[in-house]
Amino acid sequence: MREPDLVKTGIKGLDEVLLGGIPRGNIILVAGTAGTGKTTLGVEFVYRGAHQFNEPGVILLFEVAPDKLLRDAALFGWDLRELERDRRLKIVFTTRQVFQQELQQADSVLLAEAAEFGARRIFVDGLVRPPEPHGGDRREAFHLLAEGLHRENLTAMLALESTFDDTAAARAPEEFVADTILRLSIDPVQRAVLRSVEVVKSRGHEYALGRHSFRIVNGQGLEVYRRVQAPRSLQREGGAAFDPTSRVTTGIPGLDEMVNGGYFVASTTLVVGISGAGKSVMALQFIAEGARRGERSLMITLDEPPAQVLRNAHTIGIDLQSAIDKGLVHLWYEPPQEFEVDRHFAQIEAVVEDFKPKRAVIDSLSTYGSALGASERNFRDFFHAIVALMKERQVTAVYNHENPEMLGMSSMMGEFKVSSLVDNIILMNWVELGDTFRHALTVAKMRAMPTSRTTHECEIVNGRGMRVLPRPLAGAVPVVPFAGYLGLISRAPERRAPQEVPEAP
Repeated sequence: MREPDLVKTGIKGLDEVLLGGIPRGNIILVAGTAGTGKTTLGVEFVYRGAHQFNEPGVILLFEVAPDKLLRDAALFGWDLRELERDRRLKIVFTTRQVFQQELQQADSVLLAEAAEFGARRIFVDGLVRPPEPHGGDRREAFHLLAEGLHRENLTAMLALESTFDDTAAARAPEEFVADTILRLSIDPVQRAVLRSVEVVKSRGHEYALGRHSFRIVNGQGLEVYRRVQAPRSLQREGGAAFDPTSRVTTGIPGLDEMVNGGYFVASTTLVVGISGAGKSVMALQFIAEGARRGERSLMITLDEPPAQVLRNAHTIGIDLQSAIDKGLVHLWYEPPQEFEVDRHFAQIEAVVEDFKPKRAVIDSLSTYGSALGASERNFRDFFHAIVALMKERQVTAVYNHENPEMLGMSSMMGEFKVSSLVDNIILMNWVELGDTFRHALTVAKMRAMPTSRTTHECEIVNGRGMRVLPRPLAGAVPVVPFAGYLGLISRAPERRAPQEVPEAP
């Protein structure tokens, strides 16, 4: 079967959504309301063709003067004047009346000029829906333009202002005649806005369905982020923790013994606990252990900026900055305000691809839940995607999640209900004994490995970090070990009678 001749747009992320590009010769209709980015998309399509792929192009303008277009393009780093001097680009400034006449002529002067110029791409900014021509209809008039474009083997992008909300727009001939339709939208999200692009149709090839978010970035142009729910490769969807022998050490003294020597390679571990129970300390020690072994580690935080993470690491004796300087740790902070999940996930994919970590920590999932809103489905889709990514790349990942309660719940994750997707679950809690809160740790789940669901006491010491206690510390207050109590995780423990306390091994 012959491979299709696809035209790459060159727009960052868009060719991935189009699964390689657009069939050459297609008429591409870019529809959307004012301000959605139609002009920027069309100009970049022609610029990338001329600059990157040696495909000269034509830009046809009605309302924006060429000088303004050149000025605006320069903000994205596009030197259109240079392309004009090199005869790789031609900018035509005309009126809609002239263009309406062009639509009604089979022998178009515009198309003849494009052919003489050697153009392979053309962008028409501000396509007008012409009135019914004498003796014909609008579809026939638009068809004449389409035939001319096909005859010259031009790949044309036409910007059309349309909301797609009214039935008249839905019946417009442009939508029927066009081979490819890209719908641009800008939607309010609380007090922010989100831009998105959707491939409504595209004859001759497959494409990723759904609405994909994008940004318009100074110095770059458009950046399209494939929606996080969109299927990736079969290799990713089938990724798994398949190595039954290798272990990834936790970095917590006393914990490796509880988890059979460490986590499986590419496994997913959920550390759940109330605030202050030691989740972030465990994460830092997991990262530091990787650096000590010469393994690259990625730490993503939405809760604390890098300077604060470095300070926290220093207080438990970890020189995280040194590991960063050596290229063993990548610390990435993403503020949760106005969070765009498609963009964020695309950045994670890029970091994992470039940095190639062996370990990863995300702190914390509860902040993701707040940033993604109330939808359980949105959170689950994101979490499923990131788990699949880490397993495909064989990254052993730890995810922190703040949950104020332990027992009496239908799920360790509360309302998000994704605990079935993880391999291991470690519960962290406070236990109030007398007038003192003490750290408690329970291994609640170890997929494919035996585990004892015994609650152990932990301590966190400045300059040393966390460790799981093998026995009660001398002089601790109170000195009664956890074995002397019932109901530790219920946070309402009861003392056992002395004769009921088992002897220490």
